[in-house]
Order: sequence, then structure tokens, then C-alpha cells
Amino acid sequence: MSLSNFGINRSQIREGGGRGNGNDHVDELFGCTELFIYQTPNVRRKGYEGLKLYLEAQECEIIFTADAPPELSKYETMRITHNKAEAIPLAVVKRAHAWAHSRNYLHSFFKPMYR
Repeated sequence: MSLSNFGINRSQIREGGGRGNGNDHVDELFGCTELFIYQTPNVRRKGYEGLKLYLEAQECEIIFTADAPPELSKYETMRITHNKAEAIPLAVVKRAHAWAHSRNYLHSFFKPMYR
């Protein structure tokens, strides 16, 4: 069975499902303390150095980690944090999220539950 059986053409398959800037759901990430970006293996991270410099200027940290759900273990995982106890600044969330979307990278986040 192929995706063409469902009316999806080759152009749409190449396009992927997550293209765009993600403005439709970026508000869900506001208040997160950790943002994970899962990069496709063996792909050059275009624009990574600029993103890293921006994050460091905003007192955030980006590290590569082996922490990933089993179904995403084949991806390289980038973890973005800001002073662990604080939420990541909104400008950082927006920029990192847009960066992930423009490269069609999967992403997830952790938002603590406040009482």
C-alpha cells in the first residue's frame, strides 16, 4: 500500500507534514521549561550556529542528548533549557520553534503543571 492510494501525490510526500512556521500552535509551547527538537539523522543542521548564538545570548542552553522516546531514538535530540527552574523566554520559544518547523523537524516540550 502506498500513500498515492489515499490521494497524496509525490510532491506532497516530499513536502512533509510539518512545513511552515508553526504559528498555529506556538502558543501551546509558552511556559515550557524544556523544548526538544528531533533532527533527522545524517542531515546538516542549516542555521544551527545562528540559533545557538541567539540562545546563548538569551541565557539559554542547547545540548545534544540521548534522551528521546523509543520511537524517536533514531533522531538526534537537541534540548533547549533556560536556567532549569524558569520557563524559556517567549522570544526564544518562537525562534527555536520556527527554526524547527522550517526544517521539518519533529519537536516536543515539557511544561510543568502548576497548582
